[in-house]
Amino acid sequence: MPAIDEEAAPVVLLVDDQQIVAKTIQHMLASIPEVQFYHCIDPNEAVATAVRFLPSVILQDLVMPGVDGLDLIVAYRAQPATSQTPLVVLSSEEEPVTKAEAFRRGANDYLVKLPHRAELVARVRYHSRTYRLLLRARAFNEAEKRQLIAEREADALRARNTLIFGLAKLAESRDTDTGEHLERIATYCRVLAEQLRTVHDLTDEWVVNLQLASSLHDIGKVGIPDSILLKPGLLTPEERVVIERHPGIGATALEAILARDQDDSLLQMARNIAASHHERWDGKGYPAALSGDAIPLEARIVSVADVYDALTSKRVYKPALSHDEALGIIIEGRGQQFDPQVVDALRSCEIVFRHAGSLLHEDDLPDVASPCAP
Repeated sequence: MPAIDEEAAPVVLLVDDQQIVAKTIQHMLASIPEVQFYHCIDPNEAVATAVRFLPSVILQDLVMPGVDGLDLIVAYRAQPATSQTPLVVLSSEEEPVTKAEAFRRGANDYLVKLPHRAELVARVRYHSRTYRLLLRARAFNEAEKRQLIAEREADALRARNTLIFGLAKLAESRDTDTGEHLERIATYCRVLAEQLRTVHDLTDEWVVNLQLASSLHDIGKVGIPDSILLKPGLLTPEERVVIERHPGIGATALEAILARDQDDSLLQMARNIAASHHERWDGKGYPAALSGDAIPLEARIVSVADVYDALTSKRVYKPALSHDEALGIIIEGRGQQFDPQVVDALRSCEIVFRHAGSLLHEDDLPDVASPCAP
């Protein structure tokens, strides 16, 4: 909002059907440097003219053809743009009853026309400055409100994000093999989303939300028994059925939170990821056998990041694969398990994945000679 100068020159609108009165008042006000003067001769156009020019003072003749000047006062006050504009009534007679009614309807002042030049100039200066001070105070008040709201929203956002990551770490703590799994998934998802920005017209907010929401992809594992979740080795078909329930468990839990704020885009994304990160591009995944674009983009991105991290992570039942080996497996799944565009994004930024994995996952990666080594 632009700064409001309470010392700015008055903007005066005179509503009067007599040209001679208008010329006289304009001449009186000419002693005010840079005063802006407008004259409306048609009372039916008075309110529209006031809304158009936004005067700091309205001089309103009380007796005009076809319109009651007292009714015009009410009309000005009904318009948001002129509801607080100082309104000075001009009347040929000073009748106490009429004056009282004018004030009752919203007038700020009452002058018998034609007033003395010094009095008119003083009244116009006073009302104009008072109005601009009012606008300035209102602007400051609105600015303080917006700042307070922004600070409260920022605090709430930080608290929510901290809680979300805490929930994710709680779920992760049940699986001793995952290590820094959440940090790596978040990093990989951010890299892939940045690569897909132009393909899907992704916003900064979407990318940042994905980075955090990805940490909740396995939140549903809190509902899986330790005997299955922590089993060292391959699962039986019956155990596989149980563990494949975790996307639904996670989605249901996040739906319960989302029910309190349906417009929260981060929670919506987290719910989509939890529910669909094990779906496959060809429709052979779980739990809903979704295929292609029916799978939310965020879940398709997390699917690639999750599998890449699983392949390059050491487990009690398998060694960690190298970046090149993991990349080869994911490329083989292009168009079958994985969204082709997401796989292509990984191929385009594989050097970033290679170095990110080295930094975030160096304890699990096998010793591989650097391609730049002599």
